[in-house]
Amino acid sequence: AQGPHPRLRAALEALAQVRGRDWLHARLSTLDPAAAERIDPRNLRRTIRALEVILVTGKRFSAQRGLGEAPYRLLTIGLIRPRPELYARLDARIEAMFANGLLDEVQKLLEGGYSPDLPSMSAIGYRQCVAVLQGKMSREQAILEIKRATRIFVRRQANWFKPDDPEIHWFNPGEVTVSRLASFIRATLPRTIEKGEASNTILNN
Repeated sequence: AQGPHPRLRAALEALAQVRGRDWLHARLSTLDPAAAERIDPRNLRRTIRALEVILVTGKRFSAQRGLGEAPYRLLTIGLIRPRPELYARLDARIEAMFANGLLDEVQKLLEGGYSPDLPSMSAIGYRQCVAVLQGKMSREQAILEIKRATRIFVRRQANWFKPDDPEIHWFNPGEVTVSRLASFIRATLPRTIEKGEASNTILNN
């Protein structure tokens, strides 16, 4: 598989910021209609990766090994929690990250020569920590901002899946036990194998 190309990826990310993800997906549709058809326009990361491969290799992303039509169907299992419960768990995780030294981790990266302008430093959590270390934001403000940004990201991720998609078997991990889920897979897998299917799991907890 074609390895990452940081400078090109950064340029594509900048284009997405200026012109929007739909514009970028339209460019992919021009260069590789098959790939564009398979990639959700809302999945910016995947769109950028496809364009990156096309521009570096000169070949269509859809023609890369392993990207053609799958010889089987998928048994897709999704794990999802009620939104209030999910938010509470995320808030607790964010507070634990700060308690366990997230600020110190980011400070060491900056002291090690990593620029705050790197795309990786714009990730949720890192960019707020950089702002704290630069005196632009308090620790308390950073925690609140990370919680807010994370909730927005959760809602965006949820839009990638259709709640009425008959191909996804949804389970609430707070209500289903591991043994019950394993029993469901064992009961379903023989039928899917007979049909030439394979199993896959989507985690959204």
